[in-house]
Amino acid sequence: MTGTDLTGLGMALAAGAVLGAGYFAGLWLTVCRLPNSRSPYRFYSLSLLLRLILVLAGFYLLASRGYENLLAAGAGFMVSRQLWLIVKRSPRVQPVRDDNQDA
Repeated sequence: MTGTDLTGLGMALAAGAVLGAGYFAGLWLTVCRLPNSRSPYRFYSLSLLLRLILVLAGFYLLASRGYENLLAAGAGFMVSRQLWLIVKRSPRVQPVRDDNQDA
């Protein structure tokens, strides 16, 4: 591979990460706003449709440049998912120990 090919793959990886970040940020916002929605089914369905259209359009554009770019974008999407899980994971709560209880 030449340097240009690696640059293109790096850009495809970054584009996939951006697509993933947008998708999962939209999912996060949807889940946060779902309890206050008057029609949760419609709200979730429209959100899913919008997120899928945007992500699939992005992957379609990347696929037109070759399957290598599509694979790199998919890897970026998955990396974005893992990073989103790490950032949004709720902190683990340690159980409270009560030493004053009589056993």
